[in-house]
Amino acid sequence: MKKYLYGATALLLLAGTASCGSSKKAAGTPAPVGMTEEVVPLSGPQYRSDAEYFRAVQNGVSTDRSTAQKIAMQNCRQELAANIQAELQVVIENYVKEQNTGVAAENKSQYQEMAYTTVKQRLNDVQIVEEKIYRQEDGSYRFYVCLQMPKSAIETAVEAAIAKDAKLNLEFDREQFKKVFEERMAAFSKQ
Repeated sequence: MKKYLYGATALLLLAGTASCGSSKKAAGTPAPVGMTEEVVPLSGPQYRSDAEYFRAVQNGVSTDRSTAQKIAMQNCRQELAANIQAELQVVIENYVKEQNTGVAAENKSQYQEMAYTTVKQRLNDVQIVEEKIYRQEDGSYRFYVCLQMPKSAIETAVEAAIAKDAKLNLEFDREQFKKVFEERMAAFSKQ
């Protein structure tokens, strides 16, 4: 009986060490048949918009290196402008709603137009976060670029543009606008 007890104990210990002893990491899920996963340059979190900066990443392809760069820069500027304008539209709509006056609602389109014009002018102040260029198998170039613009610069520029318009400046509440702008930018950075 003791022999069986020792044998059973030994089997249990052996089974326990075998199951705990070699824990290998499971490999990532394989790509579907006929497909290969590719790493996208400039795709990490440091290349996404956050609480301080609007960011955009784009690429351009051409057989000429400088043309690939120009295409990427133009695409990136357009995306950056579109993102900023979309966010400013929400800021202005929220600002007008919180004003509680009919006058602000009348001037909503003027606020938006000034904001869009300001964004177009400020796109000259973008900063390059990073850029990469690759030579493709066919001999063409693929250029990647990440551009950023400080959110504070946009806020300041929009406020300055509105201040220059005498009619809009009379009803413009800078503190309220700043509050709405900062709330929206904080919400945007959490997306």
